Amino acid sequence: MKIILAVISLVMAGFLLFEPKIAASAVGAAVSDCLEVIVPSLFAFTALAIFLQKSGLYRIALKPLTFPLSKLLRLDEELCAVFVLANIGGYPVGVKLLSQLRREERISDKDAARMMCCCFGSGPGFIVGIVGVNVFGSAAAGLMLFGACFAGSLVIAAFVRMRGEIALKPAETRFSLDSASFIDSIVTAAKTLFTVCAMIVGFSVVTAFLRAVGINALFEKLFGNSAIFLSLLEVTRIKEMPFSPAAMPICAALLSFGGVCVLLQIKALSNGIPLRKFVISRAAAAVISAIIALPLSTMLEVPGGAVSAVVSPIAPFSVNAVLSVCVLVMCGILLAGTRRE
Repeated sequence: MKIILAVISLVMAGFLLFEPKIAASAVGAAVSDCLEVIVPSLFAFTALAIFLQKSGLYRIALKPLTFPLSKLLRLDEELCAVFVLANIGGYPVGVKLLSQLRREERISDKDAARMMCCCFGSGPGFIVGIVGVNVFGSAAAGLMLFGACFAGSLVIAAFVRMRGEIALKPAETRFSLDSASFIDSIVTAAKTLFTVCAMIVGFSVVTAFLRAVGINALFEKLFGNSAIFLSLLEVTRIKEMPFSPAAMPICAALLSFGGVCVLLQIKALSNGIPLRKFVISRAAAAVISAIIALPLSTMLEVPGGAVSAVVSPIAPFSVNAVLSVCVLVMCGILLAGTRRE
């Protein structure tokens, strides 16, 4: 294995030396994706989710959802709140909330690993606004897709609970509503998004290399498109999926699985939580979500040519002053937090 990794590293080094323009173009496109898609859809909700947990407000704010869920899943209401936030906030939210509970020693490593199996999902902003519109030409299709993914997580949560009780130590009843909790939430969200965006940029170079050596062309020849393969590596590439009758279950499976890039992001943010069961659960969730989404594909009515009219590639380094300032502020917060530590 070491020899294989060494050979791959040398080949990648050669690619970067002899094809620097391709690599630079891939990095530029990935940075643009982060500016246009990842930061706007994840940063605010990640910061809000962390603040709700740090302050303790999520035990009250989400009670209309967590109370019935706690009866259905037979889980602590606070764990149900983590489940809800993780499945509507985006992939990094669940692991950050569970890591915080682990740092506070309120949940064991084993139980945190079990909860990770179901506290994972792409937010509706990405599924509806990007996948629904780009692939299906319809926000309604995106909502159906999100519902299939959420239902898949519910099934996994029920299975996890069937394997035994999950213990959570009670928290202090007081709420932390001071400025320190707010600032810490912003800093933590900035660090999280920095890790996410760095992984996406890194994987863009890998996919550019695969395209250069002809892997994309091979998948195009064998399966008609390479979007499935690319999405398995980096899930944001799912927006390039061509519309077909099978697109709904395929997208549901890919979004529930998350892709290799997202799984590595979770590993980087896990704070030592074991992830073996989590990786296995992603394969199971992909199958379950695809099965749930299969009958939904019959409800799609996309007129010919509508999808191609909607899809428009994002130009590398597109000019957007507001989003650029947001990223600069996020980097400043990250550096300030590092200096304080």
